[in-house]
Amino acid sequence: MVLQTGEHVIYRNTELCRVEGFEKQCADGVHEREYCVLTPVNSAGARYYVPAETAAEKLRAVHTREEIMSLISEMGAAEDWCPDPMERKRRHAEVLSSGDILRTAAMVKGIYLEKRRREEHGKSLNSADERTLRAAEDMINGEFSFVLGIKPEEVPAFISGKIG
Repeated sequence: MVLQTGEHVIYRNTELCRVEGFEKQCADGVHEREYCVLTPVNSAGARYYVPAETAAEKLRAVHTREEIMSLISEMGAAEDWCPDPMERKRRHAEVLSSGDILRTAAMVKGIYLEKRRREEHGKSLNSADERTLRAAEDMINGEFSFVLGIKPEEVPAFISGKIG
């Protein structure tokens, strides 16, 4: 991945960032390294310094509009709900860390369905599932809203409108 100043990337599969440039720094006083400097789009004042030699492992390109529209059309079945909370937490963490939008969308759909089932019985999701849901929504909504030119809160309705 060749990075250009001013382009947008996804950092650690979750955060939309702008490449501000490149800097050489000597953190240990001996070895100078080049860093890619990133600023998160939605976190004012934050800045990340990613070593250039490991940038390919931590960054990925933002999906194009065409890719997002294709992903939306491919969104299908919800992930099966795992009744074991520890196994479910492990699975959810693995999906989030994968950066795979289709798997993340299937996971969100599965959590939404379980949330709806629980609400019908006067119950709610546990806090771990709520945190997972928020993280997954942030991941999807942030990138999709940026690329599609809509507000993050409009993304779920946009997706619903496209998949029926």
